Amino acid sequence: MFDNITGKIFTIRIIYSMEVGTKIKKIRELRSYTQDYMAERLNISQSTYARFEKDDTDITLSKLEQIAEILDIKVEDLINFTDKFIFNNYTSNQANQGYIVNQFSANEKKLYEDKIRLLEDKIEYLQEKINNLKQ
Repeated sequence: MFDNITGKIFTIRIIYSMEVGTKIKKIRELRSYTQDYMAERLNISQSTYARFEKDDTDITLSKLEQIAEILDIKVEDLINFTDKFIFNNYTSNQANQGYIVNQFSANEKKLYEDKIRLLEDKIEYLQEKINNLKQ
């Protein structure tokens, strides 16, 4: 998409359902990255990075490419990001299908698994109660 752009400074301001800064913020949060982490990786201050997410300043193409690299997403996919990407369970190896952006930490995964197990036990208990009442 941007391969033929060289030698000039471009800024990108995407106006769809979300501004590019909002998209960056959503993906960053899904990755469980902090603004401090992103700013450190970009060699900028946290307040400067926060301005990107608030769409208070334009983002240069080179900075957008750096952000996309940190977030492990293609620039094109970042720009086209919508909330529906959250529910896609594709890998980045499946061309143009999307990315798994809802990766959970090991701790979060364990909490969800424990909650599921608890709910399954509760369902089993309630089914037994129903069966006992039918007798």
